[in-house]
Formats: sequence, C-alpha cells, structure tokens
Amino acid sequence: MSLDHDSGALSGQIIDGPNAGRSLDAFDLPQLIAMIPAFDVESVALLESYLDRRFPAWRQNAQGDAAGRQRRPASSGKMTDEEAYQILGLQPGAGRDDISRAHRALMKKLHPDQGGSTYLAARVNEAKDTLLRTHL
Repeated sequence: MSLDHDSGALSGQIIDGPNAGRSLDAFDLPQLIAMIPAFDVESVALLESYLDRRFPAWRQNAQGDAAGRQRRPASSGKMTDEEAYQILGLQPGAGRDDISRAHRALMKKLHPDQGGSTYLAARVNEAKDTLLRTHL
C-alpha cells in the first residue's frame, strides 16, 4: 500500500496469490470483497482501509440495512462459477465434499455471529449454491 500524503490517495498492489502484481485499482468492489476470505488478517485490514477511501459506503452495503435485508453493490448479475471458486478458495472442478468443507470453514470466520458481515456470509452461501447446482 502507498499513501500520497499530498492528495490522500491510497493505492495498493497484490503481492501474492493468483493476482500477484495487479493493482487494486484493476478490480471492482464485488471482486475486491470476494478476495477477503483468502487474505490474512493484516491484508484484510489494509484492504479495508483501501475500500474506505475508494468506496466510502462499502461497509454499509456489506452490512445490509437494519431490517436484515441484504444490499449489494452493483454487480454483473448472477455469480459465475469462476467467481464462486475464487470466493471459496477452490480450483475449478472441486467436488461436493470440497465445496461443503470450504463453505463450512469460511462461515466459521465470516458469519455475522462470529464478527463477520451479512454480506460476506451471503456471498459465501451464494458461492456454495452456485457450485453445488453444477453437481446435481
């Protein structure tokens, strides 16, 4: 992460994983949020700082409204298999057991009762449902 002290602009680059070397500016909000489960605690804190500057209302959208309904940032529509695999941290072609195991592990970290958000939990659930539909 780099902070331009004159302008206040924050920029960042991914240093590890499948997107290593890519700038955070190359991703939209749903893509950045989908990466959160794969990041360590320090990286999540840095990403959240970046999101606070680039998408000031992202936390409200991620938490949903007071009635518990989910508000989602604009996305391209239905979740793709590729996005679902990325969210669950799986390789394409993973089996039902792998999908269920990855889903369970992420929900232990991201469920609202564990300090996560309704948005992230919903995205993990959507990823599981998307992939399990292909394994009917």
